[in-house]
Amino acid sequence: MKKRFAAAVLALVFLGTLCPRVSAEDSVYFTAVDERVLDLKDSTMPFWFGGYLYVAATVFRESGVGYSYNVVTQTLVLYDSSRSLVFNVSTGSGTTGQGDLYDHVCVTRGGVTFVAASPVASYFGRAYSNTPVNHGYLIRVKSASAVLPDSMFTDTASYQLDAKYQQYQKQSIADPTDINTGEEGDTEVEDPASSGKSIYLCFLAEDAETVTAWLDALGSRGFHAAFYFTEEALSRSGDQLRRIVASGSAVGLIPGIGRGAAERLAAMNRTLFAEAGIKTRLVFGADGDAAALRAEGYCPLSPIIDRAEYGLGSSGAANTLLGQIGKRRGPVSVWLGSDVTAGALRVFLASAAEEEDRLPAMTETAF
Repeated sequence: MKKRFAAAVLALVFLGTLCPRVSAEDSVYFTAVDERVLDLKDSTMPFWFGGYLYVAATVFRESGVGYSYNVVTQTLVLYDSSRSLVFNVSTGSGTTGQGDLYDHVCVTRGGVTFVAASPVASYFGRAYSNTPVNHGYLIRVKSASAVLPDSMFTDTASYQLDAKYQQYQKQSIADPTDINTGEEGDTEVEDPASSGKSIYLCFLAEDAETVTAWLDALGSRGFHAAFYFTEEALSRSGDQLRRIVASGSAVGLIPGIGRGAAERLAAMNRTLFAEAGIKTRLVFGADGDAAALRAEGYCPLSPIIDRAEYGLGSSGAANTLLGQIGKRRGPVSVWLGSDVTAGALRVFLASAAEEEDRLPAMTETAF
């Protein structure tokens, strides 16, 4: 198994250096999701690798599968409410949400990441088909929302297919060097020339509905944060943990006060790994426990600004916090606790965006 995987990765490295152009006269691979035919482009053209047809991972995003790509960590995550696949784009290797090695690597060509169509479709409960059509083949991924069977769809979609093919031919003539130079989807590149600050927001994740509102607010701006869970909250937050990880935000743990914190953290990490396929060294505890937690290899949060006592419940509080941050030099970590309304958070995020501030997720080396 290890030899086979190594050989696949070597082939992946070789493929990653190539982005061959498909001649307009050759057979092409159309892609469709349910009853919609996607654009036909060389940069996302399916291809055969290792005995499987590979499609752009964004095809599954179009099919309703959760999709998160982090260009900084080179990680692609596909997920739904009960399962996930995590790919290391730089090596091609993948793991399931349970931490098991996934049998099929991802392949990057021209900056676009591709995954094995049939196995990934099956993993997320989608149907996959490959049907001969005029000019080539139609690769279709069907969710539960699909209505037409393949035989009927290929007939009704003939106009779409011809139109996509004609558009593709015109593009081939107009731009013979069409090569995609970046991953499709959201990225997290920080602009070193930006005048803004790096702000690390940290929340106490207690109420599921509130956490969802925070995630929605952050996601609307492409921002990230760190969410710290108690043992009790962690045990009932599987879906949110997966969403946090997939979105690129961070998870931290709160072990509670007293002896045995290391054992509680180890147990919490086992729960976190079972639910979201990760473990964390980020922790939050009483100041007196910080030294002991560091000795156990954890990274206790020592926020530069502690807002937990005051909360963030109004636009005025949001502006006050932004003013406090503006007086600090360099990156600023902020402990917000749980008394944060979605409205006030949105005001703060909008102001931070205007200041060209960056809101990355907390990391083990940030502070």
